[in-house]
Amino acid sequence: MASPRSNGSRPAQPWRPARLHVYGVYRRERTPRARADDTSNRRKPATVRYDVRFQVDGHEYRCGFDKKAWADAFADKLQEQYALGCLFDPEARRFVAPDESKDEGPTFYEHAVDHFRRKWPSWSPSRRRDSQRELALACLHLVRDKAPALTVEQRAVADEFLRTAALVVPAPDELDPDARRWDAWFLRWSLLLAEVTDVHLHDFLEAVRTTALDGTARVLAPTTIARTRAVVRAAFTSARRRRLIDWDPWDAVEWRLPPDEHQIDADLVMDPQQVFALAAACGAINPRYECFVLIQGFCGLRPGETRDLRRRDLALDDTPAEVTVRGTYTDTPARFFDDGESRERPLKGRGRRSRRTIPIPRQLVPRLHEHLDTYVGAGADALVFTIPNGRRIDLTNFNRDVWAPAREAVFPEDSPLRKVRRHDLRHSAITAWLNRGVTLKTAQRWSGHRTASVLLDTYLGVMRDDAGLSLARVEELLDEALTTQPRPESVTG
Repeated sequence: MASPRSNGSRPAQPWRPARLHVYGVYRRERTPRARADDTSNRRKPATVRYDVRFQVDGHEYRCGFDKKAWADAFADKLQEQYALGCLFDPEARRFVAPDESKDEGPTFYEHAVDHFRRKWPSWSPSRRRDSQRELALACLHLVRDKAPALTVEQRAVADEFLRTAALVVPAPDELDPDARRWDAWFLRWSLLLAEVTDVHLHDFLEAVRTTALDGTARVLAPTTIARTRAVVRAAFTSARRRRLIDWDPWDAVEWRLPPDEHQIDADLVMDPQQVFALAAACGAINPRYECFVLIQGFCGLRPGETRDLRRRDLALDDTPAEVTVRGTYTDTPARFFDDGESRERPLKGRGRRSRRTIPIPRQLVPRLHEHLDTYVGAGADALVFTIPNGRRIDLTNFNRDVWAPAREAVFPEDSPLRKVRRHDLRHSAITAWLNRGVTLKTAQRWSGHRTASVLLDTYLGVMRDDAGLSLARVEELLDEALTTQPRPESVTG
C-alpha cells in the first residue's frame, strides 16, 4: 500500500509507510509562570515531560509521556511494529495491525462504563452522581462523524439510557429491548478510545459550554466547564495507566481556567445592611427563615452546613456565643449509595471527626434564642432550621419560594444583587471579616479554608486597599521609636 501523499499534506487514513526514523526520547522541562495574583512564596515545581519524536515518510510526529519508561517503551514499539509491516494511523499517531486498522481497542462508551464501575467504590455518592452526568454527556458527544444525527428527543432518551442502564452499579442483569437498541447504537457509533483526539475534546467542551441537552443556547461558567473537564480527563488518565491508549489527548487541549476565575465576584458581595434587609424579607415570607439567612451572612456558614445544625451546636449562653459546624447532609438520590453508606457527610475537604467553631455576633444571640424557643424541639439533636413539618430545609424549594422573591423585594431591578446566590452570604461574611481587620489566620480558622493562602487568593479581589491606614500605623510605630530613643551625649573637642 503506497503512502497516500499527493499534495504534501499529512495523510488522513492509515497507510503502510516506506520509511520510519525515530529521533529518540527528549526530556522537556517547563517552569510554570507566576500569576500576577499569586501571593504564595512557595516555588512552583517544574513540569517534566518526555517526548518521543519520530518521522514517518517525511511527516513529523511527537508523543508526550509523564514517565521516561513509558516513552522508551513507546519508541521500541514503533520500531517493532514498523518491522512487522503494520499500518501507521496518523490520527492516533501509532501503528495498527493491517487487518484491524480503526477497529482496535474499546470504544469510549465501553471504557466510560468500565471506568465508572471501577471507580464506584472509592467515590462518594455525590461524586458518583456528578461523574455519571459528565460521562453521559461525553458519550453523547464523542461519536463518529458518520453517526446518525440525533433529534432533541432522541438525545434525551439516550441520556436517560446512559444514566439508568449503562452508567449504573450494579450492572443490570438484562436490558429491555429499547435499552439494547441504544447499547448497540453506542457500540456501533462511539469513537474508539484510541481515535479520540484533542480536537474532539475541545469541540466537546465548547458544545457543553454553549448548548444544553435540549438544544437551547447557554453559556456555562468556566468553573463549571472545569468540573466537566476533570471528570472526563480522569477517564482518559485511567485508560493510559491501563495501557489502553499510548498517549492522553487531553495533554494537547489548550484550555485553561482564567487566572481570576476562582476569585469572588465583588458585585455579589453584600454589606451588613443588605444582609439584614434580605434576612428580613425572607422572614416576611416565613419567620423561621430569617435566622437561617442571618447566621450564614454573619458567621460564614455554607448553606448545607447551616441546614444540618442541631440545638447542641449553638452555645448561646457562652461568652462569646459560638456555633459548631460538624458536617452536612446530602440529598443525593438513593441509587448512588451502597448498603450501609450514611447521608451524613464530613466538613468539606476534612475527615469525619473534624469540627469548626465560629463566634456568633452578640446582635444575633437574642434572635437565635427566640428562634430556638419558637421553632426548635427541646432535644439536643433537634434540627435548628426546618420547614413547617419538621424536616430539613430543601434548598431548591427555599430558593424558589423564599430566596428569589426576597431578592426581588429588596434589590432594584438594575442591581447585580438581583442574582445573588445563597452561597454569597458566606462570601459576604468572610469579606466583612477581612475588611474589618480580622487577622488572616483567624479568618481562615472561622471559614474552614485549608490554608490561609487559599483564603487570600480567593478573597483578594474584594479586600479593601487600606494603604493610607497601613501607612499611618507604620508612621505611628516610628514616632514611638523616636520618642523612646535615648539621646546621645554631646561630644566636645
